[in-house]
Amino acid sequence: MQIEKIGYFTGKYTSCHLKRFHMNRIIYVLSLLFLSSLFALQTHAQTWNPGNAVTMPAPPSHEICTIDYTGIDADHFVRAGEMVAKYSQLQAASTITVNYLTADAGEWPQDAMAAFDYAVSIWEAHLQSDVTIVINATWRTFDDDNVLGSASPATFVGGFGAEDETWYAVAQASAMTGNNFRQQFDLDSDIEVSMNADFGNWYFGTDANTPPNRIDFTTVVLHEIGHGIGFVGSMRETSENSSIIQWGFASNAGDSFPVIYDRFTEDGDNVMLIDENVYGNPSSALFNALTGSRGGVFFDGESSNMSNLGEPVTLYTPTDFRQGSTYSHLDQVTYTGTDNALMRPRIDSQLAIHTPGPVFCGMLDDKGWPLGGACLQLLGDEARIAVSEETLDFGISNVGTARDMTLSITNLENAEDPLRGRIEIEGAGFSLIGGSRTYSINPGRTTNFTIRYRPQDADIHEGSVIISHNADNQASPIIVPVLGEALEENRVVALEQSYPNPVNPYTHTLQIPYVISEQSNVQINLYDISGQHVARIFEGEQNEGRYLQEFDGRQLASGVYLYRIVVHGAAETGKLMILR
Repeated sequence: MQIEKIGYFTGKYTSCHLKRFHMNRIIYVLSLLFLSSLFALQTHAQTWNPGNAVTMPAPPSHEICTIDYTGIDADHFVRAGEMVAKYSQLQAASTITVNYLTADAGEWPQDAMAAFDYAVSIWEAHLQSDVTIVINATWRTFDDDNVLGSASPATFVGGFGAEDETWYAVAQASAMTGNNFRQQFDLDSDIEVSMNADFGNWYFGTDANTPPNRIDFTTVVLHEIGHGIGFVGSMRETSENSSIIQWGFASNAGDSFPVIYDRFTEDGDNVMLIDENVYGNPSSALFNALTGSRGGVFFDGESSNMSNLGEPVTLYTPTDFRQGSTYSHLDQVTYTGTDNALMRPRIDSQLAIHTPGPVFCGMLDDKGWPLGGACLQLLGDEARIAVSEETLDFGISNVGTARDMTLSITNLENAEDPLRGRIEIEGAGFSLIGGSRTYSINPGRTTNFTIRYRPQDADIHEGSVIISHNADNQASPIIVPVLGEALEENRVVALEQSYPNPVNPYTHTLQIPYVISEQSNVQINLYDISGQHVARIFEGEQNEGRYLQEFDGRQLASGVYLYRIVVHGAAETGKLMILR
């Protein structure tokens, strides 16, 4: 005997005029990194049709960020040399040229141009493009003295083989396809940037050492170029103070299509804002969603979520709708003091932010922007994940009884970057106990998670631990199966039907399955139909679990038999038939 344990069109939309704002400390890490071996993987992944692309005249720009200056200094800096020294192979993955233009404020100061060029060099390391990106940068006055700068894509392009009926910033469309849409449509630039020549408290140094009560020019330029490459949605008021919001730009046929940014935005109930079955276009419902009545607005993409500890990215939606600040920025409160503060709508003095941050890089990746090595590095391409268990088997328990197991996630010692992600549990009866569902693990460190199995019904339960991560040595997510089986409350044994039944012991081995919920002394005996003891099938100590008892019945005559199991005084009986 053996026992076995068992889009088509284009338009232009001014995205932001950044104004002064002083908040509490903001921590920023400058990451100027390069990963040349991955550049070639970012472009030409499909067949493009640039000849089918269409553009149309851009609507006029207007000033749209109205942020008050608070007078609070952040007093925090991370200098470029800290990261440049670590990654000595830093080089540009794209080329950006700047046309320095004047309007009504005289010539560009040399130190302002130097700071602008420095910001450009940072973006060149984060974006991959075989087509030169051209910026028209205008030194000008603004009607509102608090406006620091403004920017927008020169136009939007669609119909070239990317997402149907969707607009893309012209610089992105060219980078994706390798086709120069700026030349194709006879444009002066890919990005239009204006900077405030009258603002008296600029800091033009590039050393990330902004003095008190001064605004870092490089940081503002990085922010504005960010809008120019496509950090912008099309949600806007139908008219000033109308409380009616519309999205999209009209095609030649009159249809309204979203920009690619809009295709990732959703409310707090995970409903897409461009779902016209829920949100009319235009509608006051959109206004309500964009002013906080639907639990906030989020950018929900795979890469951006991963860089945001597995959570959708919170967008800026104050209770009073602010044209151009609302929706097309990261949330001011959520990302203050993080590595992702550049694209907030407000800027502090005595602060230098010389990186787009991993969340922005993740958003670019979600929207299809080919990434340069610095963005790839920010997304954690050199994190290395190891998970302690391939399966979590909780064995046999009883309804209402909790059992815990530990699952460990390690960022290996040869990793270069923090391992970030989220752990989720699926399956009835399984849950994550205590701690955060998101994690950030430094190289060489381990984080333990407690998984609990508390069944609510007598059954076999299956589920999964889903581990999203940013490591490059395993595909994300990692799925760890979880298994458990429950007997009714206080039940210690469950005897199941033997098989095969009937059985010919000369051709098949009789097998008796059973389950015990705790370590026990187990006795299994065989009786004839009159109750006479025929054979002892098994007797011994066993741990909790599911078992399969084999029995050689060749010595038995044909007939009906009873098999009986006794565990801790609890007995169950089954019936089988032997046919010879």
